[in-house]
Formats: sequence, structure tokens, C-alpha cells
Amino acid sequence: MSVGTATYKDTRPMNRYSRTLLAIIALGILAYAASLLTGNEHVWRGLRQSWMRGAQNAQVDDLKFQKTVTVAAKNPQPWPKHSRYGDVALTAEQVDSTQALQTVSIALIHRDSLLFEWGNPNIDNAAQMECNSFSAAKTFTALAIGAAEDRGLLSTKDRVAKHLPRFASGMNGKLTIEEVLQMRTNIPFGEDYMDPFGFMAKCYYGHDVRSLLPQYEVEGKPGFPWKYQGGNTLLLGEILYKVTGMSISEWFSETIWTPSGATKDAKWGVDDKNFERNFAAFYTTSVEFAKLGNMALNLGRVGDVRVLSERFLHRLQTPVGPLEDGTDIQHYGYQTWLGNHREHSFFAFVGLHGQYIICVPDLDLVYVRTGFKQTQEKLREIDVDVYRSIDIAMAMTGQI
Repeated sequence: MSVGTATYKDTRPMNRYSRTLLAIIALGILAYAASLLTGNEHVWRGLRQSWMRGAQNAQVDDLKFQKTVTVAAKNPQPWPKHSRYGDVALTAEQVDSTQALQTVSIALIHRDSLLFEWGNPNIDNAAQMECNSFSAAKTFTALAIGAAEDRGLLSTKDRVAKHLPRFASGMNGKLTIEEVLQMRTNIPFGEDYMDPFGFMAKCYYGHDVRSLLPQYEVEGKPGFPWKYQGGNTLLLGEILYKVTGMSISEWFSETIWTPSGATKDAKWGVDDKNFERNFAAFYTTSVEFAKLGNMALNLGRVGDVRVLSERFLHRLQTPVGPLEDGTDIQHYGYQTWLGNHREHSFFAFVGLHGQYIICVPDLDLVYVRTGFKQTQEKLREIDVDVYRSIDIAMAMTGQI
């Protein structure tokens, strides 16, 4: 009589840890599928780059997470040292303030010379950290538009539809490039950096920025109200690509970065289609950011080199003014913030968390600050820290 081989079957309940692991895997698969179906796959990059780091939004040191392209500096012109270089310093109170706000670096240019540079001693190699410009890049984009106008490739008075045919119908057809520059398109992009599912999160972390734009149109009539939105800057980037036939990074390198005397290649964050996230994500050091401020301060000239026309730089610094809705926008020009402090007019390239390139023409100074934090208080629509930065610059130059 033959004896069959018995098969043992483990009927013990599945280990609870195994069940938990399988449940987590299943939930992860479902969550990923849901993100694809709803157009929110960008959240996975957001988790890695920001939220899993304990931050509510992007951070100034996120270069290591970014896909970037090079903005080449092809004719380096190092800063000449000011006659008082090395003789000025932050006061103890100012040091305390910079530490509290986790300032990374500071650079002060006075009369076209480097007067002061500082890196936070509590941050490794702070002075050389390639910091995220955040929305200061909006002003960089405006400068690139100016270069295109100077070369006859467009006019700020052009209708957007001339370069982007999808804007030809209805009220879209009345929208001008100048209205885009001045943030008065009346296109409802949204500008909530705290919303992980909002338009700006999709632009910052998403795979294809340009694919997000066609669904947005003018609501009602262009020209008012004034509303600060990064989507407007993306439209400017799309126009630049169309009229120049070059990437924004290549165009900016050729027309702005190199002739401004930048000494180092910069980096610009791009999506998976290699289109720049040109409302932000420009990376360099404070002394290099100062090159752009000083060029603008001097109305487009660097030494004997004419980088941009005076007429465009004047318009960049001209307030939007009264609008049809009864508002009077005195704090903004072409993607640039405008103000007055201690009877001195200034303009500023401003980015999230207090990235500042501040230019005070009649004092001939440019002050750059990069950092992790800013105070939330505003005065006349502008960060209070901008005014405090001007005070530091004025004190160091003996003008306060």
C-alpha cells in the first residue's frame, strides 16, 4: 500500500505586521493612481522636496532636488572692491536679527563696487550657497522681455494674441504684454503657495508647466484688477520662447547675465520638458544677484556696455497707477516692486522667504539678502524687511 505525500498548510492568521505592510503598499498604489487620475502627480515631488522636510512650501536650499539648466556667464567681470571694503560690519542687533530669520548671505554694492559681503557662520559655506531666487526671477523675466523689445522682436504694447494665437478670441484678444508685465491680466491662475493641489504647486513641482496654461483665459475684461500671480510670468516666458526661438536660460545668458558681468554660471529650474519655471528657481549667490540689481540701477548700463535701453528700465520702475476699478497701484511696475523709504525711492526684486535685490538709485546702492525666513508684516504692500534692509545699507554707507 502506497502512502501519499502529505501537504502542510499553514492556517495561522497572517502576521499583523505583514498585514500592515500590505495595507500601506495598497494605499500607496491607490494614492498614486488617484494622483494620476486627478492631475496631481506633482504632490510626490512636493513631498520629497518640501513637505517631508517639515516645510510647508519650497525652501531656499532646494537646488539639490531640482532639475536645472545652465545660465552661462561668458564674460566674467569680478566686482571691484570699495575703498571701505572690510571696514564695515553688521551691528550686534543686526546680527541677532539675521540669525533669527536664518539669513544666508548679504551683499552690498555702493557706487558700482562691493562694499560688504557676509555669510551666516551658522550655515556651511553660506556666502557661496546658490540660493533660490523665488519670485525675484519674475523681474529677471521682465528684463528678458526688455531685451526682446530692444531687439525688435516684440513690443510691450503688442496684444498677447500676436504671439500666442490661442488668445485671439473674445476679451483675450485685448490683453497686452504690458498688462501681463504689470500683473493685471484678469486671468484667475491663483497664487496660493500653501495649497499643495493649487496652480502654483503644480507649476513648481509639476512635470509639464506649459501644459497647465491653455485652460486659463481672461475673465471679463483685461487691465484690472491688479493681482500678483506667477501664471502671468509663465505667460511672459511662453512669449519669450516664441519670439526668440531660444530657451529663456539661453536668451537670458546672451542678453542679460553675460553682459551684466556675472562671474559664475547660474542655474534655472526646469520641468521635464526643459521649460524654465521662470517665475522662480533661479539659483546663484548674493554677490551674483547683485550684478542684475546694479545693471538695473544704472538704467541698463554696465561700464561701457549697454545691456538694456533706458526707456525700458524707466518703464520697469514706473508704477502701474490708477485702474478702472478705482485702485491706484503705486507699489508695482513691470514685475518689480516699488516704494519710498526715508524720502528715497527704491525698486526691488522680491522672492518668497525674503530674497531681496533692493536698488536705491539716488543713494547709488544695491543690497542683496538671501535667507530662509522673513517677517510677515508689510508696509505699503511691501515686506517690512525691505525697509529694514535699506536702513542697514544706509548705515553702512554713512547715509543715515
